Amino acid sequence: MRNRPISRVQKISVAITFCFLPLQSIVAWQYSPITPTESSVSVKGRPNDVPTRKAFESFYNSDYDSAIQGFQAAQEAHPDDPFAANHLLEAVLVREIDREGALNAELYLRSEFLHTKKALVDEQVRNRIEDLAKQALYLSTERLKEKPDDTDALYARGVTRSLYALYEGFVEKAWYSAFRNALGAYDDHKRVLELTPSYSDANLVVGVYEYIVAGLPVYERVVAFMLSIKGSKAEGMGAIRQAADAGGGASVDAKTALSLFLARERLYPEALSLMSELYRSYPHNFHFGFSQAGLFRSSGNIPEAVTAYRNLLDLGQRQIFPHPRLTRAAYALGETLRFQGDYRAAADAYESVAKLPGADREQVAKTKLLAGEMYDLLQERDAAIRKYHEAITLSSDSTEIREAKRLLNHPYHNP
Repeated sequence: MRNRPISRVQKISVAITFCFLPLQSIVAWQYSPITPTESSVSVKGRPNDVPTRKAFESFYNSDYDSAIQGFQAAQEAHPDDPFAANHLLEAVLVREIDREGALNAELYLRSEFLHTKKALVDEQVRNRIEDLAKQALYLSTERLKEKPDDTDALYARGVTRSLYALYEGFVEKAWYSAFRNALGAYDDHKRVLELTPSYSDANLVVGVYEYIVAGLPVYERVVAFMLSIKGSKAEGMGAIRQAADAGGGASVDAKTALSLFLARERLYPEALSLMSELYRSYPHNFHFGFSQAGLFRSSGNIPEAVTAYRNLLDLGQRQIFPHPRLTRAAYALGETLRFQGDYRAAADAYESVAKLPGADREQVAKTKLLAGEMYDLLQERDAAIRKYHEAITLSSDSTEIREAKRLLNHPYHNP
């Protein structure tokens, strides 16, 4: 049953609940200096103790090891609290996802994640994730046996289901089970809001579902067994906004999700404002900075995007970010400069990928090909040919190799 194929919509429905994670790679206005300041975006998590507060600060600054230590201390101090167990589960899981280079909200809100390779998670880490999920689920379930309408327990169970749906989809590729947990998370949080409409954190998952389902044709909702979710973009974004503004445990994730949806609706000023606030609050989070630059580019603020990408590369080389993806920033800088018509600078950006830590063979091959195209546009044919030969030598992608061979005979021209 675990390996049977399910519909595209059911898989996307699994991805919807991934918004419960810190969507740290959604898309302020300008670069903020990296100085120790008190976060303007605070997280009022539970249990509300010093280890949990410090762990959240580390977590959203991508310092996962420190966050895990803090959440571990909080869990030991509150062994019967499903919230403490969920925090630790999330930190361990997100660390693995970021290590795999898959902490990318756009990836999960489209269909690319369906085609990613199964994550190579260490067996000990895999066992820890499963044990933490079982423990968190047990704690909330035991509370619900005593009091079926315990909103804290319902909310905590929804969090656990959402996180485990991500684990099953991303790590195990067990789509049926992941889908059931994803819908279970929605149902739990919907019930929380029915019992206590002021329970702001529960608005996040419910709002995300409402927004996404609003864009699905009826037949797809039938296939995905989602007819019970009426779907409304306005109501969905309104619910997410409530979670964002309330300052609760889900506020950071809600602000990030809201920024994404605003960008999808081309409401860039507010999307940028939200991301600016998050990046100022957590300046060691590479994903927030990268998303800021992406929003500049999407909104047509090309000079600001170029500056933002260059700032990211500079900060990354000064080791400001615990887990930077500098090759992504260099590639995006090249693409932005290319769009701007600065082919010389674009070629330099593409070429820089090979010199950055973490660059793999295929990334380098692709950017060599792109650099060759820039040299052709600059009418420097000898340099272009060298780059095409380098791309052929490095690449294992047959399509890329065919394109490089074609360009050896026919210089590149802008389409």
